[in-house]
Amino acid sequence: MPDNIEIILNGLKTKISPNTSIAQLICLMNENDSQIIVECNHQFIFPQKYSSTIIFEGDTIELIQPDFGG
Repeated sequence: MPDNIEIILNGLKTKISPNTSIAQLICLMNENDSQIIVECNHQFIFPQKYSSTIIFEGDTIELIQPDFGG
């Protein structure tokens, strides 16, 4: 098993540990906004699935900060 896997995170190649969940990635990236939106391979991930959604080699992850305001 490799030491790290490579993903695309917000458009940049990033190495993370295998078997990392979306919830763990959010913590690793110090994303503290409870309203964060997550896409994995262009699919919306529901917040209830963050802990059970595992990231795999080559996945494209977008962590989107909603900008509510006017």
